Parts: sequence; C-alpha cells; structure tokens
Amino acid sequence: MNHWKQTLLPLLLMFSSVLLDGFIASYWASTLDTNIGLVVPRIILLILIILSFHYKESFMLGSAAAFGFMMDAYYLGFLGVYMVSFMLVVTIVSNLKQIIQPNVLSYTLVSILGITAAELVVYGLMRILSITTISFQVFVVSRLSATLLFNGLAMLLFSYFIHRLVVNTLSESENR
Repeated sequence: MNHWKQTLLPLLLMFSSVLLDGFIASYWASTLDTNIGLVVPRIILLILIILSFHYKESFMLGSAAAFGFMMDAYYLGFLGVYMVSFMLVVTIVSNLKQIIQPNVLSYTLVSILGITAAELVVYGLMRILSITTISFQVFVVSRLSATLLFNGLAMLLFSYFIHRLVVNTLSESENR
C-alpha cells in the first residue's frame, strides 16, 4: 500500500523542481543576470542528487532520462543534451553514495561536482552542435561560477528539509 508513496514522492519532487526551474528562469530573468554572471537555476539536478542517495540507481537513471527528455523537448527542441547530463549526475552520485553519508554538507559538495559535470556536458554538446559560440573561458567565468554559487547556496539552504521528507517517507514505508 505504501509503495506508491515511495514512487510518487520522487516523481512529484522532480516534476515540481522542473516547474520551479522554469518559473525562476522566466519570472526572474532580469535578476538572474548578475554582476558575477548569468545564474542558471538547476533545482532538478539538486533534487536528483538528493534522491540518488536514497533510491536505487536503476529507478533514478530512468527518472533522470525521462525528466532530461522533457527538458530537452521543451527548452531545446532536440533531444539528448539534458538527458545525458542528468544521467551522468545520477551515475556520479550513485557511485559516491557508497563512500559518502547523506547530509547537508555532502549534498552541497556533491551538487557542486554534479552541476559542474552537467554544465560542462551541456556546454560541450551545445558547442559541438554549434548552438553556442561563447568560448570556454567566458562560459566558466560568466555562467558556471554564478550557477554554482546560486545552486550551491540553494542546496545548502533547502537540502535538509528535502532530506527529512525523503527519509521520513522511506522509513514510514519500511515500518509498515
């Protein structure tokens, strides 16, 4: 009976984070272009990182592929860029969870690693496909740094609450 909670919670969190990413990017577009660079909200990646610490790798890879597919189709109009980067982040976290205990600090540090990897993959694929023409140096200084700062702070501030929600749901399901 409670198995549906274990499956529904991560899907709702991922779906909500995709909507939140779009909302932040749309309604605060002028605010996101700061003095230190362009901030790109990656709340979906933060959720994928937290969930990857607690759910099976196969479930998370499938979810990452599905939500990456959705973002590719909606934001880019062609498939593969976000799908590959999301699956890469889930794979990295699934391998790291064997040696790192899930807590706010580890989530934040892994999110910096995961977002860096995802942004580099997205930039690399877009550069190869000639979608972007900015140089690597400009990308690192004007986009990656601000994105890491924003998303790292978001992870630091909100990961505890999401962690508690996931752990409580999973332990409630195990107790019954």
